[in-house]
Amino acid sequence: MANLLNPTLTIKLVAGTNSADVTATVTTKLTDFEKVLVKEGLRFRLKCKLRGEDSGFNGSDDDVFSFPSKTIAASGLSTFTHRISRDTLDEDWEGNDEIYARFTLQSLEPIFPFVKTKDSAVITGNF
Repeated sequence: MANLLNPTLTIKLVAGTNSADVTATVTTKLTDFEKVLVKEGLRFRLKCKLRGEDSGFNGSDDDVFSFPSKTIAASGLSTFTHRISRDTLDEDWEGNDEIYARFTLQSLEPIFPFVKTKDSAVITGNF
């Protein structure tokens, strides 16, 4: 089955603004069988969401931002970038915030059901 490899997340604060440049990357690896199916029309959708890691009094992890999804038809590196408000990353009411990227690869064909999820490492900061 298809796999998601090497998920990364970088957050760079933009000096003098309330913005941050966010980049998330992941490598998609399709099997030889899936490559044949792609030639016959199979497509995959790759989604990426930024999530806030929470526990205890802060509740469970929550979505803080969703990038536009991408259609995947071959193995390779996918990059998601966006400039967002630092307020979007400020997911905890007090103290440091913990942000990670969640990648979800899903088949667009009901006859070939497939879903794979992979998370990046967590970035901690006071956004």
